[in-house]
Amino acid sequence: MKRVGLLGGTFDPIHFGHLRPAEEVYEKLKLDKIIFIPAGTPPHKKSRTSPFALRFEMARLAIEGVPHFEVSDLEGKRKGPSYSVITLKELLAASQEDYFFILGLDAFLEFDTWFSFREIPRLVHLVVINRGEGGEKEFRKKVKEIFPEAQEKEKVFALPNGKTIRYVPVTRLDISSTMIREAVSKGKSIRFLLPEAVRRFILAHGLYDAGAREDFCKNPE
Repeated sequence: MKRVGLLGGTFDPIHFGHLRPAEEVYEKLKLDKIIFIPAGTPPHKKSRTSPFALRFEMARLAIEGVPHFEVSDLEGKRKGPSYSVITLKELLAASQEDYFFILGLDAFLEFDTWFSFREIPRLVHLVVINRGEGGEKEFRKKVKEIFPEAQEKEKVFALPNGKTIRYVPVTRLDISSTMIREAVSKGKSIRFLLPEAVRRFILAHGLYDAGAREDFCKNPE
């Protein structure tokens, strides 16, 4: 059975703050691959997102040439809110891999607000990476709060069903999709915040700013 990491997100746009942690989790947990899953209709997002097709293509461009990275269009094919538990059930129905669901600490601290959150660690392992405020202390406290049945052993929490919940420190990159969108809207450079292919795609398609297309035509480099 292959060990497969899953990293979901709006990816509007995808950037090195997504890619580098995924690479480190892949390496530290000795996974076979990581699948990036752009959200169809994110239930927790209050603001509008770019069309799925554009976000999917940016994710595809970002991982191009990396053999252990894949991108899935599963959530883009489904109508309604993109609830993680539904996506995970669909993945497991199609392929019985040993899945490791990756999420940031900021998201994990609000995990009990997710739709059917208790079902998720019955389906997959949880991998929590440092993101936002807090660290391993806050992670351990939250695990004990929402999954009191989990038994801690060598810094890994084991659930009765054999699934695990673990904290994996990764290189913290202070980059966000919001930061990139705002930089584009103000005409500032986003070079070195995300893969060059994604930067060019954003400018070529006029994403996040009406003048971006004109800027690309004048100075594509």
